[in-house]
Amino acid sequence: MAEINITPLTDVCLVLLVIFMCTAKFLGAGESVDVDLPGASTAQPMDDVGGVPVAITDDGRVYINSVEVEPRYYVSAFQELASRGATTVIISADKDANYGQVYDVIDAARMANLVSVSLAAQPKRQPNGAGTRR
Repeated sequence: MAEINITPLTDVCLVLLVIFMCTAKFLGAGESVDVDLPGASTAQPMDDVGGVPVAITDDGRVYINSVEVEPRYYVSAFQELASRGATTVIISADKDANYGQVYDVIDAARMANLVSVSLAAQPKRQPNGAGTRR
């Protein structure tokens, strides 16, 4: 009577499990950069426009598509994304980020022909009674 040897099947399953666990760890890495967005009373939620996310932290680090990029590579990073069809840049700058650095990112995006630039903000909370007339 023939018996089925499940050892190779078990080995393959364990290898696939290890590969899955390793890739799952890296898929979520760098997906979100923690920035404290400034508030704006005119801020509106945006639908997913498919723009290139850019995050600028309060300590001066810039992340383009969740990858930290040095200033000398801003233009080339944007050019590569533009060659893939990107048209919009959405900048999420920390409220304590350097304004000059925000402008450098905007300038680099424009140099790469990404002229549609949006600045992310969170809605300001109005104090109780603000905005109402009696």
